[in-house]
Amino acid sequence: MPLKKESPRIIYESCLGKPVRSYQWQALKQQLTNSRLPLTLDNLRFVAKCKKVAPRKAITSEVLHLVVQSAIDLKGEVKGAVLKDYVYQKHPSISRDKFYRAFRSVGISYHNDSTYSVSELGEVLYKLFA
Repeated sequence: MPLKKESPRIIYESCLGKPVRSYQWQALKQQLTNSRLPLTLDNLRFVAKCKKVAPRKAITSEVLHLVVQSAIDLKGEVKGAVLKDYVYQKHPSISRDKFYRAFRSVGISYHNDSTYSVSELGEVLYKLFA
């Protein structure tokens, strides 16, 4: 459901927990548009969570597009080993430590045999690709 003109910024700021400047908001809107993500409540919450997980990383349309494409490719639930292979296929330069740290930073423990839903892996994938 698309949101009204002024409310997306207010929703994003409330999810983020702090105000954003107008140039930051315009840049974020542009990145969401470039990655073909509409300004919906779920997408704004997701981007705010990603910003909390990796506060020093800039939100880019390339990274958002990779995360969206990963969600489409992985569909539903995925085993840890399959996820690991997929991530290393997309970004072979990711170190083993960075892979495990991305899970820990979100509060999820990684195991090859565990099953993860794509919805809970969004922030992990963002952290890995950013």
